[in-house]
Amino acid sequence: MKYWFGLLVLFMIATNVLAIYYLDPITDRWFRILATGVFFLVYLLKYKKGSRFLVAFSLLTLCDGLLIFYEDSIVRNIIYVVRISAYLAIINFLYPYLSRLRLNLVTFIIAAIIIVLDLYMLHDMAIYIPGYREDIIFTILFYTMGLVSLALVATCISYLNRYADVKGFLLVVISICLVLSDLTFYNAYYLDFDVFYYADRIVNIIGLALLVVFAKKWIKHQKVNESVAEI
Repeated sequence: MKYWFGLLVLFMIATNVLAIYYLDPITDRWFRILATGVFFLVYLLKYKKGSRFLVAFSLLTLCDGLLIFYEDSIVRNIIYVVRISAYLAIINFLYPYLSRLRLNLVTFIIAAIIIVLDLYMLHDMAIYIPGYREDIIFTILFYTMGLVSLALVATCISYLNRYADVKGFLLVVISICLVLSDLTFYNAYYLDFDVFYYADRIVNIIGLALLVVFAKKWIKHQKVNESVAEI
């Protein structure tokens, strides 16, 4: 990736940090969608390849746009649906490359324990959300989001373990950045730890920027495979 892209990432981080510092939490969300929109535009103009990955990137962009209206309960539910769909789209994109993996009993037991622990942590998080017991739809979406996030990270780690390449490493970092963005936004919004707004915005920008880098790597890999096939 050329140096201009690195400068673009730093510029977006700097402008978003300044926006969080000087503007109120609702107004500064416009800078979030600005950064997301810029990276999505770069992706569309230079590295678009494959409809399934395009769907994931489009959904993540839509999610950040809707975040401006997070206080509206209906929009908030839509945001969770869109975010869940984006994560599932990434998982679906990677699934064909992992379809031959076999799970043994030990792996199954470890996975079950992790899921139980994840549900326990989600419950502890949910009790701090105002009215979560009354809004059943949101509660279901909140738990679903947590489980799908876990599945996303697990899928990316499985890809890295199988192929052990740069693309796999990027996928793991991307998945961690996206999930950390969700967690830090929760801490900032529901627990009133304003400092986490900075962490949320920074990891979100890094995650989306790396999605663009991953797209470039993926296109290059596909071209190499096509060249080998022709030979």
